[in-house]
Amino acid sequence: MIRIRNLAVRIGDRVIASVPELDVAAGECVAIVGESGSGKTTTLLATLGLVEGAAVSGEIRVGDVDVLTAAPADLLRIRGSRAALVMQSPQAALNPTMRLGTLMRRALARHGVKGGEARRRAEEAVAAVLLDPLILRRYPHQVSGGQAQRFAIALALALGAEVVLADEPTSALDVTVQAEVVAVLRRLRDERGLAVLLVSHDLALVSTIADRVVVMKEGAVVESGHADAVFSRPSDAYTRELIAAVPRLPGDPGERPGEEET
Repeated sequence: MIRIRNLAVRIGDRVIASVPELDVAAGECVAIVGESGSGKTTTLLATLGLVEGAAVSGEIRVGDVDVLTAAPADLLRIRGSRAALVMQSPQAALNPTMRLGTLMRRALARHGVKGGEARRRAEEAVAAVLLDPLILRRYPHQVSGGQAQRFAIALALALGAEVVLADEPTSALDVTVQAEVVAVLRRLRDERGLAVLLVSHDLALVSTIADRVVVMKEGAVVESGHADAVFSRPSDAYTRELIAAVPRLPGDPGERPGEEET
């Protein structure tokens, strides 16, 4: 669903993101992890051709569309209807003057879906993320952060997206709500074959959903592989530092990602 080869994002002579190879298949979650400024979000935005003020080279394919050479009309076609972006603060992206149902129907109309079909898709999509369809009557300020994030995922489903690019989708939520959002993404991946490209600095969260992990530092990939292998047998010193930095309560008998029981 996503194929990236030799991606380089440059501002002047400086490379701010370099990814030699990254693939995301249907029914798979690939997570990009690293500290702030490591190039995670830049890579995510480049995947949909949304990087501005920088030169982007290499190959980026979403389905059958080459993002870097596609005509603007082709990019508009895949954004939303093929691949959808879920940001970390969905309420900031929702028009506060419109009910959620109106927002969703307007988005569907942009992709040619109107009338009864739009209402049906909207209700089915919110139900798929475990929200009551009555939420479509509410305004953004009348829903919680977790509900707003699940609505953003529902919008992607209503549009028929096969790929979800999620940028820190749980960073503004408390732990219990984080678990709900991750559970929704995991279920959609498993049941609907959704391809998920996830950006996060939360390794504990990533370990519960990611099939494969890409570790970035200062704009470059330092390690990648299956999640179990990266967390249990990290080969790069920076990856080991990230794993060691996972918060742990004193006396907590649980293991950190990558920490073997002794």
